[in-house]
Amino acid sequence: MNQLHVEKILDYCDLPLLFVARDNFDTLYLSLFFDDEPEPVYTAIRISQHRLSEFLDGRLDLRDVMEKPENKEEYFNVTVEDSQYVMHPLLVRELPEERLPDRGYMQTPTENEYFSVSVPRRDHSLFKDLVRKFGWVAM
Repeated sequence: MNQLHVEKILDYCDLPLLFVARDNFDTLYLSLFFDDEPEPVYTAIRISQHRLSEFLDGRLDLRDVMEKPENKEEYFNVTVEDSQYVMHPLLVRELPEERLPDRGYMQTPTENEYFSVSVPRRDHSLFKDLVRKFGWVAM
């Protein structure tokens, strides 16, 4: 059982429809809502930070991202068990049409957020680890 931890919800309507998550090994996944009977089910793919950035910047269509994952023929079924997102291999060579989004779903680039944080000197190494993990810029 591989748990996913939601990092960012990209689309929401009563429940997350599209979100970015990480597993316990810090691997990124993009998860797309598929069905909600009896519980929500998502289709997930592994995604690199570079490709995720291209999608988030509006340079890639969601359908292309899901149809042609970087790790070919590697899809996952994500379900909700005990209020946790749990991932299982989806044994298909390509996604069936009903699991794919329509063409033209592009993310609208958002403005970058800037904020200042004061960190005590003794926690400086911890802060550097957070900056690296989340891709922030420290000045």
